[in-house]
Amino acid sequence: MILLVPDKFKGTFTAPQIAAKFEEAIRASGNTTEEIVSIPLADGGEGSLDIFLQNYPGASEVLVDTKDPLMRDIVAPMAVAGDTVFIELARCSGLMMIDVKERNPMRTTTYGLGLMLKAALEYSPRTIIVGVGGSATDDGGRGMIEAIGLENIHLFDDIEVKVACDARNPLLGPHGATYTYAPQKGADAAMLPILEKRMEEWVVTAREWLAACGITGRDDLDTVPGGGTAGGTGAALYAFLRATPVHGFEFFSHMVALEDKIRESRLVITGEGRLDSSSLDGKLVGSLAEMCERSCRRLYVVCGQNTLGSDPSICDIALLATDFKEKIGRWCRADWRGDYLPSGGDLFEFGSSYGVIAGCDEAGRGPLAGPVYAAAVILPEGFYHPLLKDSKKMTSAQRDQMREIIEREAIAWSVASVSAEEIDEINILQASIKAMQTALGGLKVRPALILVDGNRFNPYYGTDGARIPHKCIVKGDDKVPEISAASILAKTYRDEFMLKIDKEYPQYGWARNMGYPTEEHRAAIHTHGLSPYHRKTFTVK
Repeated sequence: MILLVPDKFKGTFTAPQIAAKFEEAIRASGNTTEEIVSIPLADGGEGSLDIFLQNYPGASEVLVDTKDPLMRDIVAPMAVAGDTVFIELARCSGLMMIDVKERNPMRTTTYGLGLMLKAALEYSPRTIIVGVGGSATDDGGRGMIEAIGLENIHLFDDIEVKVACDARNPLLGPHGATYTYAPQKGADAAMLPILEKRMEEWVVTAREWLAACGITGRDDLDTVPGGGTAGGTGAALYAFLRATPVHGFEFFSHMVALEDKIRESRLVITGEGRLDSSSLDGKLVGSLAEMCERSCRRLYVVCGQNTLGSDPSICDIALLATDFKEKIGRWCRADWRGDYLPSGGDLFEFGSSYGVIAGCDEAGRGPLAGPVYAAAVILPEGFYHPLLKDSKKMTSAQRDQMREIIEREAIAWSVASVSAEEIDEINILQASIKAMQTALGGLKVRPALILVDGNRFNPYYGTDGARIPHKCIVKGDDKVPEISAASILAKTYRDEFMLKIDKEYPQYGWARNMGYPTEEHRAAIHTHGLSPYHRKTFTVK
């Protein structure tokens, strides 16, 4: 399954529109049979109301007479679902409500949002959620409070007000509402100090109003994290309506059970109009990247502009206007497993479905001492992690990290070993193959295909006596995720064993050389002779 989770492309496409564009490009590339699931999402800004209406149980749209940012009469929608009301600030006090030439935060107001909050009281809500992204204002929420009226503030005392947002900026200062966001709303350099001074004066007035309402404990409205959201509206909601912030992405992703759907997919595609450093700081793309990393799934990004460059949590980035169709076709091609799965020959003509795949690899063929270890791993379809590769190219800490992830996420895994004594009896090649086949026998899920690192393996038969086809892949531990995972498990389990027996025979330095024929190890053998863990058929020079 391919999962599409785009945000809006502000001023160009809504999230559902861009999701449809993605699906059209995937189908045009030739992938016509794979399931594609679209979950357009928002993080509290424009489009949030539509996402709420589509996904929240029992939600319906109601219309409210209100004002736009320039105090013109409009009718705006909000959502009611039982005792919950959802209001999208952008539908009344947002940039989308005015023309570009009208943008001027010296004039725009949140008065319309206050009217909508007041109208919400008619539905006797226990919870009001306000999505505050996309505002056209820098009034600190003053217009909102004026519209509600100080005499009505206590009508919200028993209502849980939540603010869905992704920003943590305070109200004042160089990282506050004015200097961070007002330029996007039409403010030029000359306006900024004037707006900031006006905001400082509003803080003084707001504290006087809070005292008049008998509200205590909210005098920190100028420093509270997130107070700068929506031109300071976050601070007014916090102070006067005792609102609490909720992370917009988390709110909506939980609503649609997004994490479960990610784990069911083989890759995820998202997108937004402009990809920059802020995209990875609590906004949809960054939050989705973290969720995909937890679920070990690939994330790709389509954007209109990219100032971010590459990022380890993102596999690839496409620009909508240039390489979008070419890249999305490559990401989602129907034969995507052909990168590492066998082709040709009657034994391997599985068509487009290969079934359950097990990867096998060993560790410890070359050492003079210790067992040879092997692992077999079956990964979920689409499993991805940026650290997953040949274990020899990883640090010890990286291998330990990946071992924990593999053991947690794999559909099935098994580790086996063959002792040094048996290696001497049957030779290291057969011992390595025996260890791999023993590991395969320990899997709780029967594979349909076995991929083995290297160029030698023996036919393998399941418990029912039927042969399970295999394919040897040279350097498979750096090409095939399942083999890479097996390589990591085999290496870490063998190293763990060598560290254990190093305490019994510290003179050989196995904690440092893991039994490999280093000069230190060879010198210790000449001095102390062979231990019971040494492979006596291996030449020591």
